[in-house]
Amino acid sequence: MSAANGASGAAVPPRPVALRPRLSVVVATYNRVDLIQRLLGQFARQTLPASDFEVVVVDDGSREPAAPHLEKLTLPFSLRVETQANAGAAAARHRGVIAARGEVVLITDDDMQVAEDFLAKHLARHPRGSRNVVIGSIRPDPAISNMPLFERWYAWLNNRIAASMSGPKRRAHGWQLFTGNVSFRREDYVAAGGFDKSLGQSEDIELGLRLEKAGCRFEFCTEAYVLHGSDHTSFEKWLKRANRYGVFDIRVAAKHPDVPQVSPWRYLFEMNPLARPLLAAVVVAPEATRPVTHVVMGWARLADKVGLQKAAFAGTSVSYVMEYLRGARTEAGSLSKAARHVARFAFTSGKPGQVLKLAKALKDDAVQVASSEYGQPGVKAVAAMVLTSDGYRVLALQRLREAARGLGIPLGNHALRVAQTAVLGVEIGKDVELGSGVYFVHSLGTVVGGDAKVGNRVRFYGNNTVGTAKDDGYPVIEDDVWVGAGARILGPITVGARSRIGANAVVLQDIPPDSVAVGIPARVIPRKDVDGE
Repeated sequence: MSAANGASGAAVPPRPVALRPRLSVVVATYNRVDLIQRLLGQFARQTLPASDFEVVVVDDGSREPAAPHLEKLTLPFSLRVETQANAGAAAARHRGVIAARGEVVLITDDDMQVAEDFLAKHLARHPRGSRNVVIGSIRPDPAISNMPLFERWYAWLNNRIAASMSGPKRRAHGWQLFTGNVSFRREDYVAAGGFDKSLGQSEDIELGLRLEKAGCRFEFCTEAYVLHGSDHTSFEKWLKRANRYGVFDIRVAAKHPDVPQVSPWRYLFEMNPLARPLLAAVVVAPEATRPVTHVVMGWARLADKVGLQKAAFAGTSVSYVMEYLRGARTEAGSLSKAARHVARFAFTSGKPGQVLKLAKALKDDAVQVASSEYGQPGVKAVAAMVLTSDGYRVLALQRLREAARGLGIPLGNHALRVAQTAVLGVEIGKDVELGSGVYFVHSLGTVVGGDAKVGNRVRFYGNNTVGTAKDDGYPVIEDDVWVGAGARILGPITVGARSRIGANAVVLQDIPPDSVAVGIPARVIPRKDVDGE
C-alpha cells in the first residue's frame, strides 16, 4: 500500500500528531479530492522529517466532502482536515493558518505538485529569529503543451514574474506574493491581520503589502518550486477571473494608495503603446468594446496555430487586460470617477508624479537632515544646510537618480551615480532604497550596495560598507539607526530601529531594535538610553 492510499476495509493506523512542528503546510481545497490526495502523497515522500511538519487541509464546502477520503489515508505526518461552508479561498486559508501549530506556515494550492525537497527548501530560508516571506517559483506541468492558450499564457507570465525577482541584486516585494507557493512566520501573519476575507481575488497581494509594511523581508527561492497543471479549460471562466481581479484590485489600490504597482490603471501607461487605445476604449465604453476582446483573442489563437508564440502571448495579454480593466471600470462606477482615478494615478505615479515626488523628497530630506543637526531649524538654517552640506548633496543626487529611473532614463541614473561617487565619495547601488533624511555625516568611502534598504533618518559617519558577505543578499537597516565610522554591515540581515553600530564593528547577524553592536564580529548589547544619546 502506498503512502497516499488507504487499504479498502482495513483499519488505518493512528496518524502521528506533531504538537510543535517547525512547519505547518496549509492547503485550501474545493471539489478536487483526487488532486489533494495526490499532493498529500507527495508530502509523504519529503526529505524533511515527518515529525518536523504537519499539514492542515481546509475543505471550503466541496460538493463531495474531502474529509472522508483523506481520513482513510496512511500518512507519516500529522494531518488535520478542517471543513467549512463555502466562503472563498481567503477565508479557507485564514482558517488553516489560525489552526496551524508551526512557527512557519507554508501555503500552496491543491492542484500543485512538489519535489521531495520542497518543504526543506522553504524551511531553510527561515532561520531562527528571521522575519522572511519566501516566495517559491511556479513551473508549468510537463503536459503544458496540451493546455489551452490562455493557460499556457499564465505559465509564460509566471516565468516573467520569476525573472523579475531572480538574481542577487533583485528583491521580491509584497505585491508579488501569491498563495500558490509562499511561506512566512505565523506570528507575522497574525500581527498583520491575516487575509482580508472580503476580497474575492488579490487577497494574497494585499496581505503581502501589509507584511512588507510591517518590516518583513521578502525573498524569492527558485529551488522551492511547484508544478502547476491547471484543470481550467473554459475561456469564458478565464475572462470572468480577469474581470474579478480588476474589481478587487480597485479595492486593494484604495487600501494602499501609496503602492502604484497594485493600481489597475497602471496598464494604461505600461502596456505596449499600440494596445493603449484599446485599453482606453474599454474604460470609456466597457460593454461596447466587449466583442473586441474576443476578436483580439481570436487573432491570438490564429497566431498560436501558425507558431507565432510571442504574438499569441501578446494578444492574450491584451485580451486579459481589456477584461481586467472592464472589471476595474465597473467597480469604479461612472466614467467620470474612473477618469479621476486615472488622472490621480498619472499625477502621482506617472511622469508628472515623478516630478512632484522628486520635489517632495528633496524638501523632506532637507527638513529632516537640518532637524538632525539643529533641532528645530528655521528657513535660514535649512537653506544653509542645503547649500553647504555634502551629506545633503548625496541625498539630492540620489533623489535625482530615483526620478531618472521612474522616468525611464537609465543613462541619467548612471551618469548621476558616477557623479555621486566621483565628487562626493559615496557609492550607492542602482537598486538601493534610501529612506527620508538619511544623513551621510562624512561621506567619503561609504558604499551601500546591491538592493540594500535603508530606513528613515539613518546616519552614516563615514567609510562604511553596507553590502553582501557571500553574495547571498543585502541588509535592511531600519529607521533611526546610527552607523559608526568604519563599520561594516554585511549579508541578508536586519538592523533594528534605533540601534547604534559602533566604530569599525563588523555586523554579520540580525541586530534587535534599541541595541548596540560592537566588535569584530559584532556582539550585541542593549541600549541604556533608548530615548536618545
